[in-house]
Amino acid sequence: MSDTYDIQVVESVLAGNTDDFSKIVEKYQDRVFRYVFAKLSNYDEAMDVTQEIFIMTLEALASFRRESKFSTWFFSIMINYCKNYHKKRGRFTSVPLTFSRGEEEYELQIPDHRENPEERVIMHDSLRILREEIQRLPEDYREILVLRDIDGLSYNEISDILNINLSNVKVRIHRGREFLKNRLHSRGLV
Repeated sequence: MSDTYDIQVVESVLAGNTDDFSKIVEKYQDRVFRYVFAKLSNYDEAMDVTQEIFIMTLEALASFRRESKFSTWFFSIMINYCKNYHKKRGRFTSVPLTFSRGEEEYELQIPDHRENPEERVIMHDSLRILREEIQRLPEDYREILVLRDIDGLSYNEISDILNINLSNVKVRIHRGREFLKNRLHSRGLV
């Protein structure tokens, strides 16, 4: 599904077919959740923040000016929301999961895809170590590795989202991966 598809969905939502926004949620929810979870390391909190990002996006949809790809605009909202959330974490009040437009009220639902308990036990230690080491990375490396290696964004998309040049993206990704690899090796995971 291309950016053309995203634009068609956006136009449909802005024309009053608000239910079509579920197509955007369906397309991006896994990537958003992975990014948020990598930042917060708390499943329930990451689910809440993921929903809040989609609500914020829907409410801001009219401000999308098509100067960049929809995904770039959307991921910029996600990244900025997470940065602000981190800063205000202790005193943050959550955005309601329901919102209204005119007289109508809507609620976004993101399915709960928790892994089963057996899988959790098997992977718990490795994932805990990996999360710890990702959290210990310098912010520039952590953010860029999450966008590239967890969310699967292209170098060009990352360059657009973070507003840095392409060669800087490549350098940060390489250095971040090396740094993480060395840390994981010292803890016996690689």
